[in-house]
Amino acid sequence: MDRKVTIKDVAREAGVSVATVSYVVNQRTDLRISDATRKKVLQVINLLNYTPNQAAKALATNRKNLLAVFSSPACSILKKAELLNTIQFLSQFLHKKNFSLIYLEHDYNEKCEQADAIICYDVSSACFRQLGDNNFIPLIALDCMIDDPLFFQINTDYKLLSEKALRFFHGEPYRYVLLQTDNREKEDFLKSMFADTLFINSFDDLRHLSGQNLLVTESTLNTLLMEQNKVCFIPSLSEAKAKIVLQCIENAIQRTLIDQHHIFV
Repeated sequence: MDRKVTIKDVAREAGVSVATVSYVVNQRTDLRISDATRKKVLQVINLLNYTPNQAAKALATNRKNLLAVFSSPACSILKKAELLNTIQFLSQFLHKKNFSLIYLEHDYNEKCEQADAIICYDVSSACFRQLGDNNFIPLIALDCMIDDPLFFQINTDYKLLSEKALRFFHGEPYRYVLLQTDNREKEDFLKSMFADTLFINSFDDLRHLSGQNLLVTESTLNTLLMEQNKVCFIPSLSEAKAKIVLQCIENAIQRTLIDQHHIFV
């Protein structure tokens, strides 16, 4: 039998006192509680399915089988092409699982009520948190690093990626080439993980790449670089990764408590 979530669990996850949780639940207006704290507590309450009323219980059962995907603005044609590839891949995969997919424009800042969950693809932490402030349906971080254990994060297993590239190039030096990301945490992590990392913004950045050993994880760049370079192409989005995304969505919708929210695939 699943352990019943208590007010202490909510307080611990939200990083506040039990009294603060009680004040928020009971909608106390005579006490000063910041909007940020109130939103944080409400997010935790929603994610853990703590609120005992029928409206909250219905959140896990009122399924629409509709998911939304949200991304940072694609400033370059290369980024737009990769975003389209990602949306098509997710749409085809989720359709087989009886889910439909809608796309939210990067400037979308309203409450999304029609979807069961939102997949945030390669977004900045600030953008992710702003979307979380406006929505209490589950948010899933895909290919971006969000410093918040309340949310599921699914990223590439970069350690395994490095090992595969090392074997492919037989120990020779190589450069990891990928499209520019708005997620600074991910960018910093990759720069520390790989000896030579190049972020691409435009076609001009590709002109000097010829005859090199390149690790590539995005299909758009692979198409452009494979003819004139020795390319180790390992797609960042695979069916195995999509299955983990869907599993995390199911866990988030059902308010399933797990120990590990940051998953590397």
